[in-house]
Amino acid sequence: MIKTLIIDDEEHCRERIKKLIADHGENLEIIGTCHTVEDALIKTKTLFPDLVFLDIEIHDKTGFEYLEQLKSYNFNLIFTTAFDNYAIKAFKYSAMDYLLKPIDSEDFINAMKRLNKKRVSENSDLRIHALIKNLKSDEKKKTITIPTANGFEILEVENIIHCEADTSYTHIQTTTNKLLVSKPIKFYQELLEDLNFFRIHNSHLVNIDHIKKYTKGKGGYVTMSNNSHIDVSTRRKEAFLKLFN
Repeated sequence: MIKTLIIDDEEHCRERIKKLIADHGENLEIIGTCHTVEDALIKTKTLFPDLVFLDIEIHDKTGFEYLEQLKSYNFNLIFTTAFDNYAIKAFKYSAMDYLLKPIDSEDFINAMKRLNKKRVSENSDLRIHALIKNLKSDEKKKTITIPTANGFEILEVENIIHCEADTSYTHIQTTTNKLLVSKPIKFYQELLEDLNFFRIHNSHLVNIDHIKKYTKGKGGYVTMSNNSHIDVSTRRKEAFLKLFN
């Protein structure tokens, strides 16, 4: 059984998770619930949960403060939150799981499927440390977590030169290597477009900071910092050039 701790300051939210676990979490055993960060810290250190459901806003504190005070993490973590663009972006950068309130049964079932596909606490330390770093960092110092065949790799966003579509996969070219990831380029466009990335072609997403020059043409092309040439599609050319006006 997966020992589960629920941290949320609202009783009806705690009860909702309990109900979902009763209905769909047959492998989960609830070992405690908490409505304050202080209580959560005590129970985490004494009950040794395998899984924590963590609310973001807990009275006058946050779930991130709880994580910072723990320092190390040997449990899986699922955030529960009302819609918050900033926090959700951070979760996606760090490949953290989250559920939006009010929690939908189907979303909960999918979260359980994802949980069952990995070992309890698999890579939690690195992912949570990456999350906390992202919440504190300015845009250029953010990191993203990339799944690999053997686990995952954490990349500094500023070191990504460009992403190239390959059907439902994406090639990510960095300053040091190239990774193939089993996610479509649209996923990385949505993840990185606020971090100075632009999709100049249906198949290419580029880091504006790594563009060395633009050469005119029907659409033209850019020369990147690694000296690769990438075409600009004619329909994206105008929007692309506006970035430099």
